[in-house]
Amino acid sequence: MDADESSERLEQLFRQTFRRVMAYCLRRTGDTAAHDAVAEVYAVAWRRRRHLPDDGEEAVLWLLGIARRVLANQARSQRRWSRLLLRVAEQPDPPRRQERDADDELLAALEQGSAADRELLRLAYWDDLSRHEIAAVLGISVGAVDTRLHRARQRLKERLAASSSDLHATKEKDHAER
Repeated sequence: MDADESSERLEQLFRQTFRRVMAYCLRRTGDTAAHDAVAEVYAVAWRRRRHLPDDGEEAVLWLLGIARRVLANQARSQRRWSRLLLRVAEQPDPPRRQERDADDELLAALEQGSAADRELLRLAYWDDLSRHEIAAVLGISVGAVDTRLHRARQRLKERLAASSSDLHATKEKDHAER
């Protein structure tokens, strides 16, 4: 049987067996997971269509065997996900920052910078990428990353200093007015 014949045969088998495979999956899992499983069953069957048994009943059993393995994989994934959620829930909350003003000030200073500076600083500090990784993401040399990052930090530092002195002056003015 050539590839075209096996593809055509699988399409015919799909039309004949979809309800049966769906019912099999629905009896074993929820509605959304069953639909996902059935889609995966036929995707696996498509990839392995050259192994499709010649006998119609054997082909149905072959599909149900695939469905059983797909459902088992889904269940394992769900268990891993649940364990991960439990581990995350058990983690203590990160300590809260003492001053929300400092965060707001940093974000404001960052937003005042150029889009290129923001992207570079976020890659370095938010995404925690190395200089080599940043170079790969931006498509520039590591030397260019070093230079641009140094300049971006300097500009951010200047904006923060200016913002801090403005904030300090505003606080002193408010305090004097009281």
